[in-house]
Amino acid sequence: MLRWILTLFVALTTLPSVTDAVTVQLGHSATVSCHVNCSTVTWWSKGIVFQIFQIFEFSEGKCTVVPEFRDRIECSEEKIRGGDVSLTITSVMYNDRGWYYCSCDGKDQCDRRIEVLVPTSLRTSFGGKATLPCYAETDKRTVDSSVYMLWEKEGQQVLKLENGKMSYGSGFEQRATVSAESYKKGDLSLTIDRVRFSDSGLYRCSLKDGEHGYPDATTLTVEAHQYGHHKKAADSVLLDLVVLPPVMVYFKEGEATADSWMCTMLRDTFHCKPGYEQRAAIMNNSLMLSKLSGADSGTYKVKDVRSGEVVAIHKLAVIDLPSQKIPWVAASIFCVIIVILLGAVIFFVCRQKRQQQAEQRKQLEEKANYVTEQEELLQLSIQQTESSVRSPHPWAQSKPVNSLPALEDSPDEDSCPNQVNDLDRDTHC
Repeated sequence: MLRWILTLFVALTTLPSVTDAVTVQLGHSATVSCHVNCSTVTWWSKGIVFQIFQIFEFSEGKCTVVPEFRDRIECSEEKIRGGDVSLTITSVMYNDRGWYYCSCDGKDQCDRRIEVLVPTSLRTSFGGKATLPCYAETDKRTVDSSVYMLWEKEGQQVLKLENGKMSYGSGFEQRATVSAESYKKGDLSLTIDRVRFSDSGLYRCSLKDGEHGYPDATTLTVEAHQYGHHKKAADSVLLDLVVLPPVMVYFKEGEATADSWMCTMLRDTFHCKPGYEQRAAIMNNSLMLSKLSGADSGTYKVKDVRSGEVVAIHKLAVIDLPSQKIPWVAASIFCVIIVILLGAVIFFVCRQKRQQQAEQRKQLEEKANYVTEQEELLQLSIQQTESSVRSPHPWAQSKPVNSLPALEDSPDEDSCPNQVNDLDRDTHC
């Protein structure tokens, strides 16, 4: 037990600093450099609890690799015999992190640690602002003059805050900032203004003792500005140039594979290729293209002449208006259809009018017939009345007035016999 503790103590005290580690992103390649001359080379890995196991051996011109690293360790007899016995591991896995050392003819050499990073990805547009996150446990009572922060990009200093003073790496002057006040809250985030394409890369932050913050690293990717435009034919469009002159604009139509030069804007001059000279102009650091047509649909790229980078990509879609010219065949057919429709409308209108007129005539005839019948009936009635006035009634002819019995023939009360009683007299007399 004591022997194991002593071995562990010796191993811990002889390890190099973590800051000397080979840092690699997950899935990338890592190389532990080692240059010695030897005939037999063996690489060892110190795994969990410093378990040591052999991963690679070169002896008598033959390379042997353990299954866990098969097809991931490069072996070059020419390099080894030339004194370059460096270990290169491709497609690094997370469990490849740890300590590695080389045994050259039995002597230990080149003890280094491989640190595998799983970085946070961050994308931003050219010319914008990017904030790279980093957090760590810090003392809330730390005075500003004691704050220490170091930001590096792929091993090169970006910014360092130490003893209250800020120092910058090349190209980051007055663009990179951190906050001592935020440091006391555990926030070591880095802000970069006016982002450039050269700012793309792997960033890491660390504290005074070499401890790294969380996340382990951040990958910053700077992209060109992306714009989309939808216009109608005959409209105008403004293409933002993003950067100040000199710039060049290229155009790629539809499915074309190559870009073609369109316009160049220098500090004092502006010119375009034929076909655009009368339609293109500069307005507020934008290229204005007028009188658009379907042929203008495509991709426009703005290239910064100073850096040679594409800083903006404009995708334009122009919707053509319907053509005003109708083919003569279509026009003829259209005219025939119009004539037929008009003829049909006129026919139905006339037919309906004739029907209405016939109906009206019929109604007038019926009304006239009715009036005639009424007149005839009235005339007949008048004639009958006149006839009845001129001719006596038939019963008057059979019994004329002068044939009535004479007064002397009328019975007289005195003529009744006196013998008849009163009742009989009323009956017979």
